[in-house]
Amino acid sequence: MARHHVLVDACVAAAHYAPKSTAGANLRVRAARLFAGSSPDMTVKLLMPNFCIAEVFAVFEKYRWGRTWNKQVKADHALTPRQFNASRAAFRKAIHNGAEILPVDLNRYHILAVDLVSPVNNAYKIKRDRGRKKNVSPAKTYDMLIVAMGVWLKHQFGGDDLTVVTGDQRLAAVVERAKSAKLGVAIKRHLTSVANDMGLIYSPELYPKVVDLTHASKAELNQRFPNWTPSW
Repeated sequence: MARHHVLVDACVAAAHYAPKSTAGANLRVRAARLFAGSSPDMTVKLLMPNFCIAEVFAVFEKYRWGRTWNKQVKADHALTPRQFNASRAAFRKAIHNGAEILPVDLNRYHILAVDLVSPVNNAYKIKRDRGRKKNVSPAKTYDMLIVAMGVWLKHQFGGDDLTVVTGDQRLAAVVERAKSAKLGVAIKRHLTSVANDMGLIYSPELYPKVVDLTHASKAELNQRFPNWTPSW
């Protein structure tokens, strides 16, 4: 039976373990299905970068303690003491000894692989929808590290047995752009050189599949996670 590794980012985990902290209903529902679901035709193993684990705890703290001054923490999203304690306890149980989520330590290859993503992130205006506004600022370093870790894990696992799951449209868009045949000559030359130095071969297949839970269609989710229960 094939093992499907799913590298989960912080916003997806936060949406599941502290639903009130996440404004998007679509992300909350789909994150819950991802963590609770299963598929009879494959074994799914949830992974999480260790720095994302720290970020999840920071989200809990933000929505528990930031209400009095942080404008991002609306009254209806703030965590009560009971909700805060329950979220922390459930998440700690999930990551303890890899019970539900296997932490992945950041290593030198993941850091080196950032150079396969960051040039694309900085060279092109990657847009992210925010209601009617378009956010065109580059993705953050943590986002680049998640993708870079995905690149190296895909190389280790081989085939197409790794999926990066995020709630961030921009992270997914950066990877799609990195796979594009329309990248500039200088960018392609740079990416090829970096890949060669790491013992990799530059091509669109170098990058992992990224699923944006917030905006992915049901067809895309069903294709990537077939026969998932509960259904998408």
